[in-house]
Amino acid sequence: MHSFPRTSPFLAALLRATLPLVVLGHLAVASCAQKPKPIPPDPEVAAKVKELAAVAKDRKFLLDAKGVQIIDLLIQKQQKGLNPKDEKAIVKALDKLLNKARRRPANRAHIYVAAAHALGRFGEAGADVLQKAYDGKHFPDKPAWVPLREKLLDNIGRTKDESKVKFLIDEARRNPEAALQAAAGRALGNFEDASEKLRKQIVGDLLVRYGSVSEKASLIGTNIEAQNAKDRLAAITEPWNDTLKKLTRQQFDSFREWQSWHNKNKHKKW
Repeated sequence: MHSFPRTSPFLAALLRATLPLVVLGHLAVASCAQKPKPIPPDPEVAAKVKELAAVAKDRKFLLDAKGVQIIDLLIQKQQKGLNPKDEKAIVKALDKLLNKARRRPANRAHIYVAAAHALGRFGEAGADVLQKAYDGKHFPDKPAWVPLREKLLDNIGRTKDESKVKFLIDEARRNPEAALQAAAGRALGNFEDASEKLRKQIVGDLLVRYGSVSEKASLIGTNIEAQNAKDRLAAITEPWNDTLKKLTRQQFDSFREWQSWHNKNKHKKW
């Protein structure tokens, strides 16, 4: 059996003194290596934000096509990563375009659609601007503006800002315009990765309204209420089914199927 030489008292003391320092040094190096390098401000973002401000102020709307191109470029930059100050500047510029600049006609809303799509990428800040545009008087609650208002709801969902879930549920359940109910329900499908509690809340609230519309639509006869319910059911069925599928990981296509499954599983783990 081999024997190993004993460490001298001096060497043992030296090891005890220096080993912690070596370990700390390695930890410090690892920490520095893991810390992401801050993204510097992008001069082109500042320039494009300034150009977008000029587009927003154009009273004849001749620069709107250029504005859409600018927004598309800013989206590309956001996808690659931006300095927080640059992100804030972009959101502010889009806010001015949507909520403060002279309103374009409803049939020339393409720049607003582009702005809404961009804001859908900016989380809570983007959601706040989108809801302000939806709730405000800039885009009135009239048929001509329904397509744009649908886009606003869709992109509020895309932000995945959970503080907007109640707002989207209220629009899905109570808005008198079927297309906006459909859009709000579709927007809620973006919360498929939310907590089980939140997903169950959304599903339960949607099914209450889904059920009442289905019941009215099933009435025999040609009265106006039944026909309106049939039209509303036709509008919401596909987008709401898609959302319910995402939130529950189930595959059903009618209210009765959803109701049956929900009654059996609402208290179980999803």
